Amino acid sequence: MNALELPSGCTIPNPEERLRAFCEGEYAYYDAIPSSHPNQIEPLDVLVTVAVNSFVNSAAKVYRVHQGMRDGCEPLLPAIAEDADLPDLDRWRTPLHDLLHAAVQARDVLIPVATKVLHRKRRRLIPMLDNVLLHHYFASPEYESLLAASQSKANAADVAMQALDLFRDDLIAAGGVVRNLQATLEEGGFPLSGVRILEILVWTQVEPIGGYRAGTRA
Repeated sequence: MNALELPSGCTIPNPEERLRAFCEGEYAYYDAIPSSHPNQIEPLDVLVTVAVNSFVNSAAKVYRVHQGMRDGCEPLLPAIAEDADLPDLDRWRTPLHDLLHAAVQARDVLIPVATKVLHRKRRRLIPMLDNVLLHHYFASPEYESLLAASQSKANAADVAMQALDLFRDDLIAAGGVVRNLQATLEEGGFPLSGVRILEILVWTQVEPIGGYRAGTRA
């Protein structure tokens, strides 16, 4: 297909070529690294987020983020099935909100770091909502206040859930295309969840540098 058009206003040209270029350049450093236990936050779950620009890039930060998220999230993860998926968000809304709230209580953790760690635990449910994606989904004036609220540990989980609702709308609308892309990537040795595929596509379209917008790695 030539372009994928999303309800959020994002139009993504040549999605297959873009995904292939991204995976050839970056898949090995985050997505290919398995999580050994779905209900445990392990040091590796934090360490690999450096590859997706978490800026958890010092020993002290790694210790704080790991220990804080481990203590806050591990009691809550079993309430969300490992195969929970985002189109069925309403089923998981309360435990997911609780999980995100617990995650952002850790020092040095707000929505981007929380979701970059937790995506590894629930790859079909939790996209990585970094500040690039948050700015995209909250670009409309009606959502302007949410960007400031995302910096508050008291309010960040509420903000993340609103972003997830908007992301889910895009995922449902693009479901057939995403499933076809998923099958093509898996044949090429790059198995990814639909959530991760859409997140990569949106991120590569709206991030300011434009490293993958030409369908090759700049």
